[in-house]
Amino acid sequence: NGDDSWKKQSKKLPPTGKNVAVIGAGPAGLTAAYYLAKQGHKVTVFEALPEAGGMMRVGIPEYRLPRDILGSEIKEIEDAGVEIKLNTRIESIDSLFEQGYNAIFIGIGSHEGMALGVEGEDLPGVIEAAEFLRRVNLGERIDVGESVGVVGGGNVAIDAARISLRLGARKVTIVYRRTRTEMPANPEEIDAALEESVEIVYLAAPSKLTRENGKLKLECIRMELGEPDASGRRRPVPIKGSEFATELDTLIAAIGQRTEVPEGFQVELGRGNVLKVDDNMMTSR
Repeated sequence: NGDDSWKKQSKKLPPTGKNVAVIGAGPAGLTAAYYLAKQGHKVTVFEALPEAGGMMRVGIPEYRLPRDILGSEIKEIEDAGVEIKLNTRIESIDSLFEQGYNAIFIGIGSHEGMALGVEGEDLPGVIEAAEFLRRVNLGERIDVGESVGVVGGGNVAIDAARISLRLGARKVTIVYRRTRTEMPANPEEIDAALEESVEIVYLAAPSKLTRENGKLKLECIRMELGEPDASGRRRPVPIKGSEFATELDTLIAAIGQRTEVPEGFQVELGRGNVLKVDDNMMTSR
């Protein structure tokens, strides 16, 4: 709300002599680092990417989160005494303990895209949404061609669609297997995409991808909603004989992300590569 009065109330405790390593300069890692520094600990954040901010920096487009605002927030964290080391990927927890760190906070986020699970998804012209957004947000101008398809119904899918327009695409189509009612993206983001002439095809899912004469051919099948699944939303069920095809220059898969955890961390993982923690948020280490 633009009210910085809380800063006047924020106190920093005397040095404790303890060193803490934070892996990942995303929202979780930076927030933890800030409050650990306020507690008097010496904090170092290790970030694999060339910019701090995590998904706030490389996932959310600048038109939704201006870089100057994000930069000022990160500077506030650095001013609290937090050191951020960029382009530094940590592969081993033990290596940090060997460097003398007393505690380690793991905040690596979920940057690895989920596979579509259909034939042809490895063809040229098919890209995962988190990678697509990361590359664009770090300054790369990707040639998406004139016709772009996006598979998925979350905010990442909406962001990918709207950025594709800004990269020069003339037609962008989102394919989502349920209806707008079940779409997890924020309603205002969906409205914004529609206002920018993004087309959304509901109750459809990809079934096959082929490539011919420099173009992708996306084959989809119509769906109908059945009984609710574990998410509480009605399960999409394929309708036999309802296949249709669309020609594209680029297809962006935006069906979710998972955590990529280096083997050297040697921590117990759960479904989707989520780090398992106890009631005190401690890992198996």
